[in-house]
Amino acid sequence: MSETLAIASGKGGVGKTTISVNLALTQSNSGRCLLLDADMGMANAHILLGINPKTSVRDVIKGNLSLENAIVKGPNNIHFLSGGSGITELLSIDETKKFNFIRSFETLTNKVDNLYVDVSAGADEMALNMISASDKLLIVLVNEPTSFMDAFTLIKACNLELKFKEFCIITNMVNNEHQGKLVFKKFKDIVTKFYDVNLNHIGSLMNMKEIKNSVLKKQPIVLNKKNKNIISLFNRLLKNINNASKNRHNGIKFFNNSIK
Repeated sequence: MSETLAIASGKGGVGKTTISVNLALTQSNSGRCLLLDADMGMANAHILLGINPKTSVRDVIKGNLSLENAIVKGPNNIHFLSGGSGITELLSIDETKKFNFIRSFETLTNKVDNLYVDVSAGADEMALNMISASDKLLIVLVNEPTSFMDAFTLIKACNLELKFKEFCIITNMVNNEHQGKLVFKKFKDIVTKFYDVNLNHIGSLMNMKEIKNSVLKKQPIVLNKKNKNIISLFNRLLKNINNASKNRHNGIKFFNNSIK
């Protein structure tokens, strides 16, 4: 059964794509994982993967290629579909093409175990469409007022418009795990004061120079066997995500069989 995880954030610059890439690569160790860069027209996950795909979402939406033929192989046997960069027309595709694109993933039901969707930052229509089509949502949070405010707005939109109740939260760029727990508790107290939702803290990522250097070198941190502690950390994060509850609603999904 294929399962979909959307990785989102209220604002940019919080490490969302770095986390998406490394989680997807970690997941690919135990199954067939496809990473979709859904930051349409402004995608950059391929840069962090160290690859330069010639195909993108644009080819699928315009009917030039089938979904399967637009997907490329990346490191660690990961499958990847680029959102394309510098393609502004993808920011305003019509509803029919958008939903046909989402439905096209049904053709991969028996070929993909996990779909990871790196969603554009914020709570715009495209981001909510991608989130709505997913089983689980992971929100990247940092200890900044703007991150709190924008993540709160994203949860509000997902709860009121999509009827989502289950949210996974990862605290990023913290000094240590204790601070990560405090940041999460502070955020949870704010959100649950206004909305009846479940926030699940799946863990924290520290502000580590190794991760920053891996981004600059275009070499995902989890592929460097020397970083045993960081690899172990991503494995723990992934385990917590896989154990988290799914959201249940009747909207269009990437895989119709994903919610039973």
